[in-house]
Amino acid sequence: MEHKVREEKIQKYLNYMELPLKIAGCWDWFPKPKNETQILVNHVYFGMVLFVLTNITVALAINLYTEWQDIMSSLDKIADSLPLLVSLAIVTYHSVYRKEFYELIRFLDENFKYRSANGLTNMTMLNSYKAAKSFWKVYTACTMFSVTMYAVSPVVFHLWTKEPIQSWIYMDVTKSPFIEFVFLRSCLAQLFVGLAMGQFGVFFAANAILICGQLDLLCCSLRNVRYTAMLRCGVRHAALLNKHADILNDEMHSYMYNSSEMTQSVYHYDQKMITNFATRINRFDIYERCFDDATSTALRDCARLCQVVMEYKDKFESFVSPLLALRVVQVTLYLCTLLYAATLKFDMITVEYLAAVALDTFIYCYFGNQIILQASRVSTAAYQSTWHAMDISSRRMLLNILLANRRPVVVRAGRFLPMDLHTFVVIIKTSFSYYTLLVNVNETRRNAI
Repeated sequence: MEHKVREEKIQKYLNYMELPLKIAGCWDWFPKPKNETQILVNHVYFGMVLFVLTNITVALAINLYTEWQDIMSSLDKIADSLPLLVSLAIVTYHSVYRKEFYELIRFLDENFKYRSANGLTNMTMLNSYKAAKSFWKVYTACTMFSVTMYAVSPVVFHLWTKEPIQSWIYMDVTKSPFIEFVFLRSCLAQLFVGLAMGQFGVFFAANAILICGQLDLLCCSLRNVRYTAMLRCGVRHAALLNKHADILNDEMHSYMYNSSEMTQSVYHYDQKMITNFATRINRFDIYERCFDDATSTALRDCARLCQVVMEYKDKFESFVSPLLALRVVQVTLYLCTLLYAATLKFDMITVEYLAAVALDTFIYCYFGNQIILQASRVSTAAYQSTWHAMDISSRRMLLNILLANRRPVVVRAGRFLPMDLHTFVVIIKTSFSYYTLLVNVNETRRNAI
């Protein structure tokens, strides 16, 4: 289990997301502007993003108004408006709550621990950071591929068949330079829509992974709490290893993203330890009362880490909750209309959209479920913390940590809908119910005619 550990602490856990969020208008190009020019750049670019998204939405609304027959005939165009409206809402929301967004990132970077407590086994956040960054790379690449295909495919089809360009933008233009302008606007709109919705999903998933990583650190520190105290009192790591190497059996399949090491560390959380023991202890009894004070100190450190995780989860939920609710409504309606479109005209493009939208929803629910699963393991880690060797005071402190983790750690959409796998099933069922309703309404209308 030994491997080389990254020595330096990660300073910014979400640094890789800055550029895509800046392009989408969700992050200022100059978060701390130093002069009027930088302030102007922030405002002008954000205004351009809003103009493109608003202009597309207005063009769609005008097209619906001029060609309106009934809601069933215009259902496909109404469905096309949903991603535009949600993207506009995401960009606007980040603008209105920019201060809260920056505060959330700052709290994450300053308060999340990179290393676990110094114990018999030790852990870092490196694997969680890599997992979040890898997910960002894959998801962003898929988003950009989809955006490129959506924007460029009408031109490729035009060059191949020599037929007029059938753009998804609802404007009647056939002459240059207007057609080039519409195509450029189409590409920009697709870029902003894809990045706004895609990076919000990445932001949710990356934060869920990092929260799970902190819970991994908490579980590791809790299991080692008595060993941490003994090491702080001068017991040799090798001597502990000889007697209590079975801790690996408790840690098996107990961590979500990080992995523990059975190696000695010079760090206690993110502080480098300075030891001045004249002699190291090789013979010891884990039940000795001389370790009780250090055990209480180690438990207080675990309680602080637990408090940081819970506080960040609350801040994170408070920020993303309204947008999650909006995404749930949008996905439910979008799946419904896509199913209806597949009924009228079955093709592979519609099937691909169905799969993509369902996968997008699954990502939110899956990573929300990961937080619930790892948080539930904190109680198990506390039970495996050699509590029977502690004094009464330490046991009470451990009990308080257990009581603080009794409630499920859940991220909710709109503060009422838990983002877990059960919610994913509910969304799919609800979409199918609405689809059945649309089919029945359409059949009734046809029979009436």
